[in-house]
Amino acid sequence: MRALACTLVLAGCMERPLPIDEMPCPPTGTPHTYESFGQPFLDTYCNSCHSTSRHGAPAAFRFDTLEDIRMHADRIFVRAAGPNTTMPVGPVDPPAEERDQLAEWLACGAP
Repeated sequence: MRALACTLVLAGCMERPLPIDEMPCPPTGTPHTYESFGQPFLDTYCNSCHSTSRHGAPAAFRFDTLEDIRMHADRIFVRAAGPNTTMPVGPVDPPAEERDQLAEWLACGAP
C-alpha cells in the first residue's frame, strides 16, 4: 500500500506531455518537409524499432511512410517532439533543436 501511495504521488508530480494541438504551426509555415527533415529524423532516431525490425516496439506503430507518420503524428509528438522526451529509448537521443524541429514539422501537418 505504501509503495502504491508513493507511486501515485510521484506520478502526480510528473509533467504532462505537451500535446500536438497546443503547438501551433508558425504563421509562415515550416521549411521542413518529409524529404528534408521528417524521413531523415525518423530513420535516425525511430525506425530502428518502428520499421521492419521491431526490437520490441508495438507492431501498430510503424513509421515507414509519410502516411504512417501522419496517422501517428499525435503519438509521435507526445513521445518525442519539443519538450516531450520519453522516446527514443536508448543512448542516442535527438538534440533539443531537432526535437523542436520535429514539433514544428508535425504541428504543420508533416508536409
